[in-house]
Amino acid sequence: MLLDLFVKYGYVMVFAAAVFEADATLLASTFLAHRGYLDFRLVIVIVVAATVTANQAYFWVARGYGKARIAAMRSHHLYGRAIGWLSRYRVVLALGSRFMYGFRIAIPMASGASGMSPVVFTVVDLIGALAWAGIVGSAGYALGRVLDVLLNDLRRYEWWIAAALFVIGLVLVTWERARARRRFAKANASTSSLGEE
Repeated sequence: MLLDLFVKYGYVMVFAAAVFEADATLLASTFLAHRGYLDFRLVIVIVVAATVTANQAYFWVARGYGKARIAAMRSHHLYGRAIGWLSRYRVVLALGSRFMYGFRIAIPMASGASGMSPVVFTVVDLIGALAWAGIVGSAGYALGRVLDVLLNDLRRYEWWIAAALFVIGLVLVTWERARARRRFAKANASTSSLGEE
């Protein structure tokens, strides 16, 4: 049943899952590509398209609603320094945003809010997505090869392995995002208390 659904809607499922959690989806999908259920190149293209689509949404939402907020924050000494730093390094940050856990949404939003050119953001984001998908996707595919050697009867375990890869990736990303939120809340609380003094 699950296999039939996956064979019929596998690429649609990959796209939808990658919009929300790209790393775990890419690892699990490339592992399944190694097992012959998906085409590796098509998985890379679909995951890149999904992550670029999500980043475009974050960029444009922040571009529409974040410029006034950024302008208001420039006068604050701590936020002003962070905004200046972002303005200087935004191309590099946008390029590497997929490798910076906890900042995957923040960097595209900050790029949009800070007035980065949409064309520059799109080109840099696409290059970053291709590099990230190539590296992480190759790791998932290679994991399939390693498991082939270690387990003689891998076919019995492949769906469990794919599910475990997805869950492990999801747990790690959720944990890292929670840590980033706590750090942000702590920094925000300390700057608020400084502003009240």
